Amino acid sequence: MRKPAGGAAFVGGWSPWGRPLGLLFLILLGPCLLRSTPFSWIASVWTWTLILGLWMLAMALLLAVMVGSVRAVLGWLEWRVRLWVAHFAPDPEALWLHWARHAHPPETALKCLERAVRLGNPEALFQEGLIFLEGGFGAGGQVAAVERFRKAAGLGHPEAAFRLAEALRTGLASCQTAPSEAETWYRRSAGKGFGPAAAWLAWAYQCGDGVAADVEEAAFWREASGRLEPHPELSRSLFRHDAAPEDPLVRLTSKVNRGLERGADRLVVRRTGRWILGIVGALVLAVTTWAVALMFWAGSSNLYHLPLIMLAPPLFLLGWMGWRLRREGPRRGRDRLREAAGAGDPEACFQMGLRHRKGGPDLPKDDLGAVLWFRKAAERGHRGAMVALSEAYLGGHGVVRDPREAARWAETACHESTS
Repeated sequence: MRKPAGGAAFVGGWSPWGRPLGLLFLILLGPCLLRSTPFSWIASVWTWTLILGLWMLAMALLLAVMVGSVRAVLGWLEWRVRLWVAHFAPDPEALWLHWARHAHPPETALKCLERAVRLGNPEALFQEGLIFLEGGFGAGGQVAAVERFRKAAGLGHPEAAFRLAEALRTGLASCQTAPSEAETWYRRSAGKGFGPAAAWLAWAYQCGDGVAADVEEAAFWREASGRLEPHPELSRSLFRHDAAPEDPLVRLTSKVNRGLERGADRLVVRRTGRWILGIVGALVLAVTTWAVALMFWAGSSNLYHLPLIMLAPPLFLLGWMGWRLRREGPRRGRDRLREAAGAGDPEACFQMGLRHRKGGPDLPKDDLGAVLWFRKAAERGHRGAMVALSEAYLGGHGVVRDPREAARWAETACHESTS
């Protein structure tokens, strides 16, 4: 019988992480315990080495934020931790396969699967074969899939033996049909408790499909198939969206992000919320200023300016980013006309329509936008906007030309002027 894929009984949860991570923390923080011994210089050197390493990691993350590739840095760090944990695992093959089933993003899952394949895990070989078979790689993918199935079947994987037998029977991957070899692999698969293989052998011996008809053999395999019921469904690739399990951490992260976005939307639309955000921003600025001042004081007193040297690169990068935003951002102040138009003031809406219709260096010409602003002002009784809207419908500027609609707005404007 097939054992649980990936050794889930002992690789799930946090159990494989405890001992390796504890050892890692001991290695990282253990030398610091020598501070009160004659080897205190080792503790000092090691402490500054850790600080330098953390600083370099922070710089890498900051640069990654600037170029938009934070996932690459975090992925590299995560991969190193996985390598360390797997080194101490009692069954690294099963652990890598477990990670392949649950890791996100798919690139990490594929790397984990490749590790399990490299270690010779039969389930990993079988899953890699399914990737080639179902990944849309064409005839070459089918050849690679059959090759993986053959290796996994040779290591005793029952469903891989069944898939290999199917390929040999049907001529998959442009290989010649080999009914006798297919029968051998069907028997091996059924002998390891794979029900669909036993069911096929019962049918084949009953009908003489690829083998000589044999009533006794058919009865034997029919009885074996009955004992193995219910038969499992054929496996699907781990990387199919309808086969991969939903990761609880990813689901929780998405739920938290949606909640934060909804909360931020509710906070920003209210004046009280904007005041709260302003106060929080001021507090963050004050704390940051205090931290910089503390670093300056510590560096100037007895640490020989080392904290200032370490603080200089991130301050330089933040200043450079601020300069770029200042250079590339708009150079105008508060747009009070747009604010008034957004609040529904008819004259402001009319002026916004004129601005869109005329265009300028900061605002490209936009006839459709002009019509929308004119309509907003006209619906609030602005006569100039009604005339402008009539002209837009008459000439087809930003809208489909409609003389009837143009006449309606022109007549409304006349009535507005007489009243």
